[in-house]
Amino acid sequence: MSVWVDGELRAGARVPQGDGLAPFETMGAQGGAVPLWSRHVARLSATAARLDLAFAATEALRAAAAELLHENGHADDVLRLSLVPAGDRARVVMTSRRRSPVTVVKLLPTIVERSAAGPPADVKAEPRRFYDLVRQQAQDGEADDGIVVGADGALLETALGNLWLRVGGVWVTPPLDGRVLPGVARAVLLEQAAAVGLRCEERHLSFADLHAAEAAAHSNAVHGPRPACLVGERADIERVDAELGGLWRRAVAS
Repeated sequence: MSVWVDGELRAGARVPQGDGLAPFETMGAQGGAVPLWSRHVARLSATAARLDLAFAATEALRAAAAELLHENGHADDVLRLSLVPAGDRARVVMTSRRRSPVTVVKLLPTIVERSAAGPPADVKAEPRRFYDLVRQQAQDGEADDGIVVGADGALLETALGNLWLRVGGVWVTPPLDGRVLPGVARAVLLEQAAAVGLRCEERHLSFADLHAAEAAAHSNAVHGPRPACLVGERADIERVDAELGGLWRRAVAS
């Protein structure tokens, strides 16, 4: 397996370890390219500036991403672009991996305390101990991912994506109130919904919404929107695919 580090493709290299918050982007690839590349590097650039890390997204970096995906046999899988702090600089690291085969995401609400020592909730960065604990708690309950529940009882997001519930014919996702990661797929879906007139809104979600929902979905930039349900329940695969899935396909094809 090859790793791209600081402008060089290294076969069998180990991923460098940092000594501070390490922002990263996880992207879905198609045919050796990343359809939403510009959105990802824009978010990574904003995060880097927030953490006072130098980063420049060049066309050479994009070409290197395509080379790495093909080198590792992951042309239709997953690319990860990380900024790894090392002393007074940050190393630019890219790795790739297989895409998860999970098509319907089983969810479980979780109660995990977020440490003040970790990254803010609206920053995508390592270490991800909080989200690892959320996911582990969910997996202990035979789920694929956990719903993060706020101290006020609000349903916020999941360890691996944003949460969507279809309530009263409207797709709803929690607002960006500082407790939710501003997901790339989330933004794409909201924009596409507005463009085609599909009813979507941002508002706080509760357990009452969860149990009243006609359908649920889980979104991230690797898979787009996937049908979701609580453990022991059934997902509305057709509705999620027809409504949110249609928006996603429209976006990544453009």
